[in-house]
Amino acid sequence: MPRKQVSPINEDFDLKLFITIARKNAWWFLTFMFLSTLVAVLVLRYTAPLFEAYSIIKLSVDSKAGNVLDDLSNSNEMNYDNNKIAGDIELIKSKIIVDRALSRLPISVGYFSKGAVLNYELYKQTPFIVEYQIKDSSVLESRFNIDFNDQKTLTLNYPINDHERNTATFQVNQWFSTPRVDMRIGIIDFKQIKSHQVELKKDAYFFILNNKAVVSEQVVNSLIVAPLNLDAKTIQIKIRDENNYKAADIIQAVSLEFIKYDVEKSSEATSKILEFIDKTIGSIEVDLSNSESSLEQFKLSNKIISPELAVNDVMERMKALQVELEQVNYQLDLYKQIRFDIDQKADLMEFILTISGNTQGNEVLPHLERLRQMMEERDVIRTQSTANSDIYKIIDQKIVNQKELLKHIITNEEARLVTRQRILKIQTKSYEGKFNRIPEQQATYGRLQRFFNINEKFYSLLLEKKAQFSITKAGYVPQHIILQEARYNSSPVSPNRSLIISACFMVGFLASFILILTRYLLYNEINALEEVGIYTDAAMLGIIPKYKREIPVSQLLVDKNPKSVISEAFRSIRTNMQFISLEEGAKVMAVTSTISGEGKTFIAINLAGVIAFSGKRVVILDLDMRKPKIHIGFNVENNHGMSTILIGRDKVEDCIMHSTLPNLDFITAGPIPPNPAELIINPRMDQLIESLKTKYDIIICDTPPVGIVIDGIPVIQRADYPLYILRANYSRKMFIVQINKLMNDNKIKNISVILNGVEMSRVKYGYGYGYSYGYGYGYGYSYGYGYYEDDDKPANLFTRMRDFFGKKA
Repeated sequence: MPRKQVSPINEDFDLKLFITIARKNAWWFLTFMFLSTLVAVLVLRYTAPLFEAYSIIKLSVDSKAGNVLDDLSNSNEMNYDNNKIAGDIELIKSKIIVDRALSRLPISVGYFSKGAVLNYELYKQTPFIVEYQIKDSSVLESRFNIDFNDQKTLTLNYPINDHERNTATFQVNQWFSTPRVDMRIGIIDFKQIKSHQVELKKDAYFFILNNKAVVSEQVVNSLIVAPLNLDAKTIQIKIRDENNYKAADIIQAVSLEFIKYDVEKSSEATSKILEFIDKTIGSIEVDLSNSESSLEQFKLSNKIISPELAVNDVMERMKALQVELEQVNYQLDLYKQIRFDIDQKADLMEFILTISGNTQGNEVLPHLERLRQMMEERDVIRTQSTANSDIYKIIDQKIVNQKELLKHIITNEEARLVTRQRILKIQTKSYEGKFNRIPEQQATYGRLQRFFNINEKFYSLLLEKKAQFSITKAGYVPQHIILQEARYNSSPVSPNRSLIISACFMVGFLASFILILTRYLLYNEINALEEVGIYTDAAMLGIIPKYKREIPVSQLLVDKNPKSVISEAFRSIRTNMQFISLEEGAKVMAVTSTISGEGKTFIAINLAGVIAFSGKRVVILDLDMRKPKIHIGFNVENNHGMSTILIGRDKVEDCIMHSTLPNLDFITAGPIPPNPAELIINPRMDQLIESLKTKYDIIICDTPPVGIVIDGIPVIQRADYPLYILRANYSRKMFIVQINKLMNDNKIKNISVILNGVEMSRVKYGYGYGYSYGYGYGYGYSYGYGYYEDDDKPANLFTRMRDFFGKKA
């Protein structure tokens, strides 16, 4: 039984076979490596480099004003949690910040110079300048090709409409008109222009009138803002662009505008409060001045220095009532202003701090504070989503509801204050009745003094509030810190030269390795005799080396150079055959193979020649009547032979032919019959062999390949020396299954295997493969012999290249 089942793939790793396959496919390796190198060169040559610029910002909300004003510190301090950081990130990426940043940069015109392969943007390095006035906005993003003829004239190729262009000559530094835009082009560095135009001959420069909205959208899409360290509250802003100066300027401008915008928004409420206080102070100053003038005039006209002690108590009470009445009036005015702003404005934050000291104990302040919190929450949501989002609509509706509630509460407060105002007025009139009993002069003095004191106190209060909010406003300084400013990066981040080269070489190597590994796994050809012994118990008779010298027509080589390696191989096989059968008398040898082209006829003829050299009489029978070759090998006609003998038309003696070697005769196949299988199993075949045994010592039957037809199996079963021929690097391992089938199904136990066409470079000197009969041939001489082929065809270019690279490998 076979030692191992034949598998369609190589299950065991054979380093020698792997190296052999790698050598034969070395040209594929070189091809893949060449292609990978070419791809790397093309990618690096035709890919525009990208430069990266970035800055790092530390977020902070430490308010210096809060340290001065304890009562305002809570409203200015903000808790920068993760949600707030996310809001700032979205703000930085918003069109608001990007538009403000781009407005600071010279990007209205894009200047470009042509290169041999790629175009380059001349950001802040342009040798000419363009001024323009748009007449048709569709000209934006259109390309203008420009050639400078000299320092005074230029040739411009410009778009007339979306499908047509025109070329015209204009004066440098003078306004000229085109259908869609008026412009003036000035020269900054004509020497640079001339040098570049001489190098490229034509259209060395071009420019594009940028659409700021398009540029802004591109920056927003390419801007990357991400947290760098959440614990440290640091974020990184970066962008990639084909111009390193432009990338750095964009990042720096965005960082500065974010900080500036934050300061503006933080101080906006304080500025509105200060504006309200300044307006109120103006009116109070007039009242205070009038009161002061009236009091002074009264003193001068009536010569009154101080009122009598008797009226002090009445005056103090009236003064207190008047102060309270003024406070009520002030609160009524404030509520009126708040109601107006609720109806007209969206932001009420400027009044919260104003009424904090004047509405103590009422219900307005907590609801107004709640409204402020809702509006701040809406501002945060606005940075993270759109106005059409559900969460934004919900908080907006809450704000509307809170405003309605606030107006209702203010109405109630106003009603209370009006009632209190009426009571105060009644009380005041009561005290005035008492005061009327006092001399008119003292009453008049007291009234004037009272008005003066009230105006003075209210004026002082407003000045104090103004000072507080001025300090608060001064405390709004940039709290966010730019830890690292954007810098110009001279090294591109893309394409990564080392990575691309490494990747391409890796892909080329892996493709080559996968190809070689696939061919190794799927390699199903027999290379060495020991490979045959793994899958069958048949005897290994020997090997025949490759032969690449010119093959004579007879294919008989052993007589041409008896001392050659191939002659020694056949003599070794002849010696090993002695171990197959030791019986005396004539022997029958049947030579077969799986398919045509494995060297069956070549082995039969040369083995017959070696045996004939030893003095034995040998005859060769060509039983491959479907594809006869013996007559070709001996260069004779094939008019008579085995087919005519077996049908009884010719006698054996008339068909035996003699070769140039003594003791070596042969019988050709004869004309190709329609039924060769029936002829071989004909009783005349047995009679023929018995008859030849009386005249010859060895009868060699060249039978048909058993893998194609079964004509020769009866002869092989009766043979004393059944020989099965395999060819190295040609016969498939699956062919060994046919050997096992002959042994098991056809009961041919003494079958022996000869491996033809073995690479001598793979065979080491020495004896023995450890098989059934004799010694395996294994001389490692290097005569430079190649492979013997039945059908010798000239090698094409592909084969010569493969052999060349295989030898080099």
